[in-house]
Amino acid sequence: MTHVKIEVTAELVRDLVRDQHPDLADLPVRLGARGWDNQLWRLGDDLAVRLPWATQDADELLLKEHALLPAIAPRLPLQIPVPQRLGRPSERFPRLWIVTTWVAGEPADRTPVTRGAEAADLLAAFLAALHQPAPDDAPAGRNRRGGRLADIDHGVAHLLKEATDRRLISDPDALRGVWEDALAAPIHQSYASADAATVRRARGWALSKALACLLIADDGVHGRPGGKPTWGPPAYAALRHLVTTIR
Repeated sequence: MTHVKIEVTAELVRDLVRDQHPDLADLPVRLGARGWDNQLWRLGDDLAVRLPWATQDADELLLKEHALLPAIAPRLPLQIPVPQRLGRPSERFPRLWIVTTWVAGEPADRTPVTRGAEAADLLAAFLAALHQPAPDDAPAGRNRRGGRLADIDHGVAHLLKEATDRRLISDPDALRGVWEDALAAPIHQSYASADAATVRRARGWALSKALACLLIADDGVHGRPGGKPTWGPPAYAALRHLVTTIR
């Protein structure tokens, strides 16, 4: 991960907004969050500025969001950040950046789930609304997201070995069984039906993400860059659920 050498501060964000979007220059600026690819700065009460600070992919992702999300947002049952303005590279900051709407809430890894069934139904409705046929010119995803489970088999094997070597999991064979069951599920184009095969493949995706979150959480416990200790409890909860509900 390569971070930009320019230190991103509230003063820099104010200057960028003033230079390129002066009608927003009087809004107060304060730090919102730092993620893998972007820093998020609040701009007043209703907007946020997202600036990429790691990996060159972040620029491409911001362009995708700016082009696609305004058209997708109205059909979704939950609010999402909707890009409003595009910031161009300049001497002050050599990367693309965007201004989006701000969606109030708390990160899921910091707020316990108190109404699990309701949250699951709402998430399912969101995903069903999101997963519609894409236009012909829609950009492809990255990191093989949206592809076949077989395409990430090697990566999941690596995650499973790493989690085992770090003694983060006690029953790797049970998790391997979940993954092998997912790989064996028939493949067809019927996302909305949520039949047995679709559920089995979804369990495989859930396993891959939970293992990744578990390792990232462990990095955070040991102070490694990018580690997030708060990702541990939901990762363990997901793994326990996958093992205890395997068909």
